[in-house]
Amino acid sequence: MVRVLGALDTAGLLQRARGVLIRRATDPWESHLGGIMNTMVPEPTIPSHQGPDAQTVLPGLDVVTIAAKGAHTQTHTHFWTLQLSREAARDEVLGALRAAPRIAFIRMSDGLVALNSTIELMRDLGRPRGDMWEVAIWEDLVTVTGNEAYLAYQVCNEAIVVPETIDAIRALSGTVTDAETSIRLTDRSLGMRQDFLTPPEDSDHDR
Repeated sequence: MVRVLGALDTAGLLQRARGVLIRRATDPWESHLGGIMNTMVPEPTIPSHQGPDAQTVLPGLDVVTIAAKGAHTQTHTHFWTLQLSREAARDEVLGALRAAPRIAFIRMSDGLVALNSTIELMRDLGRPRGDMWEVAIWEDLVTVTGNEAYLAYQVCNEAIVVPETIDAIRALSGTVTDAETSIRLTDRSLGMRQDFLTPPEDSDHDR
């Protein structure tokens, strides 16, 4: 949430955000212990905790989240209705997202039509455990009408925290004190992508 909404906020495009989160029911390695089948379980309060959590990082963010657990164990999906600060073109919104680190684009037209297909792509790319460190936005679903935008993205919650954790270790140890430098180092060493079907540029991971 902070990566995607923060990118639009940094570009001066975001006024408010309203999101619906469909969360996985349980961790894959614990699915034999519990979970839900053939149902969906709404969280008992609106807003759900994710919006206020994001505001601890971006205090001025006008955001409300509604969440539910789905009957699956792979990744979360977020659906957003965004009111922009002004009328904007779709290309401008996409440009703001592309300018931000740790966001990658996927497309239904490429066959990435569901959560499992993205996870399978991560395995095909040789990612350890099929990890997806980026937020995967469906590019062909991004819709902009006047001052409203709509988008959906997928988050691999087991892996999404890895890059920021590496940056936090550098910050605590004092080895790198500039955030942008640390982000570049981390993303380069992991082989992070802006588009999952386009190889990352100048990646140590690919050498």
